[in-house]
Amino acid sequence: MSERDHALRLAGLQEGIEKALGAYFPPAEDDKNGLREAMRYSLLAGGKRIRPVLCLEFCRICGGDEARCMPVACGIEMLHTYSLIHDDLPCMDDDDLRRDQPSCHKKYGETTAVLAGDCLQAEAFEAICAAPLSDGQLMRCCRLLANAAGLAGICGGQHMDLSAPATAEAVVATEVDKTATLMAASCAMGAAAAGASQETERAALNYGLLIGLAFQLRDDVLDGDGLCALLGPETCGAMASANTQKALEQLDFFQDTGFLRWLTVKLAGRET
Repeated sequence: MSERDHALRLAGLQEGIEKALGAYFPPAEDDKNGLREAMRYSLLAGGKRIRPVLCLEFCRICGGDEARCMPVACGIEMLHTYSLIHDDLPCMDDDDLRRDQPSCHKKYGETTAVLAGDCLQAEAFEAICAAPLSDGQLMRCCRLLANAAGLAGICGGQHMDLSAPATAEAVVATEVDKTATLMAASCAMGAAAAGASQETERAALNYGLLIGLAFQLRDDVLDGDGLCALLGPETCGAMASANTQKALEQLDFFQDTGFLRWLTVKLAGRET
């Protein structure tokens, strides 16, 4: 496929994901307390939707049905959005803006933001459990997402970010837990939704860990913080490139990976 074909596929996946996410929380006249509105505001505030894209693509290359996997992909994005809402809170990173818009707590208040995040985390598992997949596939997907969200993933990484000394080793460990684990789960959940073998699921997980760390390291270079602030842009950029190359090598385990290889390189070289 050509560069244009890959770009069109990415745009098509993103459009489908956006439409599906919007359908979960349509505007409601009876939303008197504004909680649904706050959830919808944060969930539909834009973004590249890379995690659900990876989920759907791994499902496809593992022989699964993308349409059946869409609720799983949406569940991943709901959980990712919950993590962003909580990450922005005054007691966490205390960010007033998210994607150039007021963060959830700045627009709706801290209490509503906390509950919007809590609710999105619960709704993520509700969406996955309603997917038209086998019980075994659903259990594998839920377990992967729970692991990425908990002590060994986002929550553990956030706590480390707030409490650990700012050494290069600590920053890398934090970025693996806060970012790479959810990327990895997204890939492995796509494989699990396709009914792939445990070996295939592990290969998808390994790819996701590598591209997830490369993605975050690229963010550090673009923002001038994180590991970049400690080691400098050249070293941080070289680490991102090395992890990207390892991720590409991990794709040798799979077939029909042209789009994924293109996306991997695109993420490594992005400017935003």
